[in-house]
Amino acid sequence: MNKMTPTVLVYADLHEFEGNFPEIYKQEWESKKSVDAILELLNEVGESVELVVTPNELLEKLKCYCDLDFSKRPVIFHLMEGFCSRNRESLIPAVAELFGFPHTGSDSYSQNVSLDKNLTRIFAQSIGIPVASGFWIRSKDVLFKELLQLECNSEIKKRFSFSKGNELSLKNFSFPAFIKPAGEGSSLGIGEKNIIYSFEELNTLLSEAPEIFFPYLLEEYLTGNEYTISVIGSATFGYKVSSAGRLILREDLKVEDVYGEKTKSKSIMPETLVFDCPKDLEVIIQQQSVLFCESLGTSGPARLDWKLDSLGNPFF
Repeated sequence: MNKMTPTVLVYADLHEFEGNFPEIYKQEWESKKSVDAILELLNEVGESVELVVTPNELLEKLKCYCDLDFSKRPVIFHLMEGFCSRNRESLIPAVAELFGFPHTGSDSYSQNVSLDKNLTRIFAQSIGIPVASGFWIRSKDVLFKELLQLECNSEIKKRFSFSKGNELSLKNFSFPAFIKPAGEGSSLGIGEKNIIYSFEELNTLLSEAPEIFFPYLLEEYLTGNEYTISVIGSATFGYKVSSAGRLILREDLKVEDVYGEKTKSKSIMPETLVFDCPKDLEVIIQQQSVLFCESLGTSGPARLDWKLDSLGNPFF
């Protein structure tokens, strides 16, 4: 291979990016320290690495290497998070597929499903994985006319009743509930206020919520422990699963009582994992996590989060 041709192109959004750019858009972006560590490790194992941090740079690189035989083209190492797009985490695999470059991580379909909490929930439920009762809220106008436009299915209709004044109330849905942006990661838009105890509180939160966080997913609030688990592999080579770690927030560093936006900011990291999951529960979580990844066809590493109800039953 030509010495000038890298074996790996690392595409990353750097958290240290400066300019007229809202900080909230960068919460999921990688720190330069993390990216430098990845570059160093790749170099140590014999890869020739180039870092790419803008779409224009990536386009120039692809133009340079697209005439190479596929086996000699650099692998695109996917660290892009993007912003303000429901497709943002699928852009790199989509570009790689379009131009014929190998890439790390899952394909565009898996990325899109896993970024959208509502789609993830629907997919999990379709393969028999337990999910909390809930539904999708497209906009602030949670009114009769809005729901008619959505052509809600019969299951959703059962959860609503309407007064003559078109004011929406919930039926067959239990409070407290938990509401979260359906298309954000790193707990953006999530804090203690997202635990909702009444329809009035729901209306208040939605009326005050920034437009960028819509649509929302509203689910029954689960009060038990939260576990996280890792799965790595692919449909071709099979999957391996980690132990289940119980998420706790250190009291000396805790800034809120939920695993929210403040907790996941890069300024402080009070979260830690305790690996004390009961074996029978851990086996269930492991099996269901692998089932999800197999069914969706994920590639590379994936993290799956589970929460228990008051009876100790796990929900995805």
